Amino acid sequence: MSVLVMVRARARPGQGAAVVEMLAPFVGEDTGMEGCARIEMAVDATDPDRVVLMEEWTSAEAHKANLAALEDAGGLDDFLALLAAAPERTYYAPLDR
Repeated sequence: MSVLVMVRARARPGQGAAVVEMLAPFVGEDTGMEGCARIEMAVDATDPDRVVLMEEWTSAEAHKANLAALEDAGGLDDFLALLAAAPERTYYAPLDR
C-alpha cells in the first residue's frame, strides 16, 4: 500500500522562490526517485516563503531510504540552507473509497 508524505518547509525570508525553483525538477510523476510515484508542490497563498510538498511513495521505508541516501550524499545541503528551520514531514495512509 502506498503512503502519502506531506513535507512542510519554511524558507528563510525572501527565499521561497529559490526553494520552489530548486524543487521544481522533482515535481510530477517522473521524479527519478525509486519508490516515488509523484510529487506535487504548493506555495502558501499569503506567504510565499511557506512551501508544501505532497508526495506519494510505495512505502514510508522507501521515502526514508531515499532521504537517507540524499543526506549521506550531501544532496539536501543546498535545500536546507534556504530554510529557516528543518522541514516537517508527516506520513499518511491514503483512504480507499
